[in-house]
Amino acid sequence: MAPSSNQSIPVDQWRTTTVVVRDYKAVLANFARFFGISSWDVRNVDTSDCDGYTYEGKAASAQWVSVVGKTDKLGIELVQPISGDSAYQTFLDTTGEGMFGVYATQCSDAEFTGLQSGLLKDEGVSLLQSLSVAGQADVYWLDTRDLIANIVVKVVCPQSADFQGRVADEVVEFDLATLGPQFMPTGAMLHIGVVCADRDKVKSALQRLFGGGRWIEFNIESGVSMDNTTYYGESCYHAYDNHVGRFDSLCFELITSRSSHNVYDEFFNERGEGMHHTFPCLVSEAEFAVAQPLLEAADMPIIQGGDIGDLMTYYYIDSRRYLPGITTEVVIPLRDDWKNLMFDSPEDAAILTGE
Repeated sequence: MAPSSNQSIPVDQWRTTTVVVRDYKAVLANFARFFGISSWDVRNVDTSDCDGYTYEGKAASAQWVSVVGKTDKLGIELVQPISGDSAYQTFLDTTGEGMFGVYATQCSDAEFTGLQSGLLKDEGVSLLQSLSVAGQADVYWLDTRDLIANIVVKVVCPQSADFQGRVADEVVEFDLATLGPQFMPTGAMLHIGVVCADRDKVKSALQRLFGGGRWIEFNIESGVSMDNTTYYGESCYHAYDNHVGRFDSLCFELITSRSSHNVYDEFFNERGEGMHHTFPCLVSEAEFAVAQPLLEAADMPIIQGGDIGDLMTYYYIDSRRYLPGITTEVVIPLRDDWKNLMFDSPEDAAILTGE
């Protein structure tokens, strides 16, 4: 379906990736250590204190806890549903803990009204959830799940030029040194890996929703484009295809598997389409040599890996228990000129690496 106008959802800054959890207190220190985030803002949301709240198009009520931590390059929001009807509770009940959606858009009420009457109407996108706080902001959770592999897009319309969000009810501060060494350096959230039944369909929908973006493609097959492929420590044949698309800071890797016995096929069989892994770790061989025993000691082993020639090694770390529902991708360049040899241009390389 093509929209009837040139509208697109504006991406001004990828502020947070939302992760639904059962008990934020049980895992907050894990997220702090893994991502090197010492300060977390805790907000207790009670929709009865707001000026309007809807869920699936009807007035409703709910409570949840939102816990946000940021570095200068990435942001994580943990949400623990408490009571009532919310998209978070439904996600927890039907899918389990894990990544729920992204927040990368602030726009004016007028812009959002235009999106609703144009692009979103054309695409059949309704409001999954909405929240209004007079004098602060209107918040919309778009029901983009059918279009983009179960990802929910959050849009905030501030009501003042100096909007900073609600003051935190509590700020949790960690002395990171007491948590143990950070496992490995983390930078920007370079992409979220999304398991798709049909990556081409999801790519087309993302292009319509967010504008064209910039894209690269990988066709991975053991013995053809990748060597030394493993799955849970055993040599294994892999075949899968990827689109990586970047919309300014927001980036997705769309993966459709052509073989069994890989992390994508496992995820799809267990959870269906959805946000599978984060990619915040582009590290050296020496850095990963230090990280690997630390990760294994914390019950985060390598569960998949492979080499692209002598250019790079990649691994998936099974962080699903430490960071509920989330697998972590690590890329290890093997030579200084790997980007020049692997990509057609610096612009293509920047889609993967962010710079």
